[in-house]
Amino acid sequence: MRKKKWLTMTIVASVFLAACGLQEADDYIDENYTFIDAVQNSSNTNDRAMVYRTNKSVADTSAELVDIQEPEQVGEEVDGRQVLVYDNEFIILTEDPDNPGSTLVEVAEDEFVRTHYSPGFFTGMFLGSMLSGRFGSGWERTQTNKCRNNNDRCYSGGGYYGTGTFSSGSYGRGSTFRGGGPGEGK
Repeated sequence: MRKKKWLTMTIVASVFLAACGLQEADDYIDENYTFIDAVQNSSNTNDRAMVYRTNKSVADTSAELVDIQEPEQVGEEVDGRQVLVYDNEFIILTEDPDNPGSTLVEVAEDEFVRTHYSPGFFTGMFLGSMLSGRFGSGWERTQTNKCRNNNDRCYSGGGYYGTGTFSSGSYGRGSTFRGGGPGEGK
C-alpha cells in the first residue's frame, strides 16, 4: 500500500512539474523581453506583428527560445537574421542595428507573414518548399510579383520599429524600417 501511494504521489508530482515547465515562446517573449512596437494595418488592427528587444545575441536568443518551446523549423542564421517557425506563427530574430549585441524579436502570425512579407526576406534561411508548403504552392511567385509591381506593399520585416502602423498596402517606405527584401538597401 505504501509503495502504491508513493508511486501515485511521484506521478502526480512529475505531471505537475512538467506542466509548470510548459510555456509557449510568444508568452515567454511577452513576459521577458522589452516591447518596442506593434506593426499593424491601420484598417485591420488584428493584422499585426509585435516587436520586442532583448539584450542577447541572435544565436543566444534563438537557443533560449528553442529551449522554451521547440519550433517546427529553425531557419539558418543569415546576415544577422534567423526565423523560428511555430504552429501558427513566425518568430523573426534580427540583430538590432542601433544596439550592438541586442536582438529585435518579431512575433508574427502566419497570415501576417503570408500577406505582407517579401519572399526574398527568407532567402537562404529555408528551402522554398517549406514556405510553399505552408502558404500554398503559388505563394512565392504571387508574392514576388506583388512585391515587384509595388514594393511598398511588401514588408521586409526583421527589425522594423517606428510608427507601428501602415495603411493597406503602404508600409515600410519613409519609416525607420530595418531589414532586407527587394529594394531595401543595407
